[in-house]
Amino acid sequence: MKKILIGLFGLLTAGFSAQSQDSRMSLNLNYNYSFPVSNFKSDLVSHASPRGFTGNVMYRFNPLISAGLDFGYQDYYQKYPRQVYNYGQTQQISAVVSNSIQTIPVMARLEVQPFSNTMTSIRPYASVAAGVNFISNNQYLGEFSNASNSAGFIAQGGLGLKIPFVKSNNLGADIGGTYNYAPYNKFGYKDLSNLNVHAGLYFNIE
Repeated sequence: MKKILIGLFGLLTAGFSAQSQDSRMSLNLNYNYSFPVSNFKSDLVSHASPRGFTGNVMYRFNPLISAGLDFGYQDYYQKYPRQVYNYGQTQQISAVVSNSIQTIPVMARLEVQPFSNTMTSIRPYASVAAGVNFISNNQYLGEFSNASNSAGFIAQGGLGLKIPFVKSNNLGADIGGTYNYAPYNKFGYKDLSNLNVHAGLYFNIE
């Protein structure tokens, strides 16, 4: 991990020193569709979530490397059929269980466009990010509610395409996918990891 961080820092420093005169800011806003995986899917919510968005504000050091801030919001919900559950040590209750979970990740993001200097206008990219995941978890067991607000670690890897609409490349479409590794340690649950697909727009600011 130390070698990777040192290598990334070296790339960023070299890029900034060599081509800082070409740097620019960019804003990206996407609709996000999310699929719970692993223990998140088996223990809490198995349904995909169509209620989400992502965005980022990036600083381009050179045509290859950008870094900045990534943020988002996703709302997961599932209602399970009525079952009998243990409530406390000596009681049982027949109830419908509903899980409602909202996540707000805020991450530092690094993006690499390995073919930015080629003749094609479509630019594939790879991204990595890591930061804080703000979590609201509200479980309803019949009329009883068990709510928790917490924050945890989140790491992300992604691939995508940027497709310009204009020759100046200042406006275009962004489509891609990401995997979020999101550990979670509340109520005996292990994680909130998920797969995502997104589509939206990017705007370059001179």
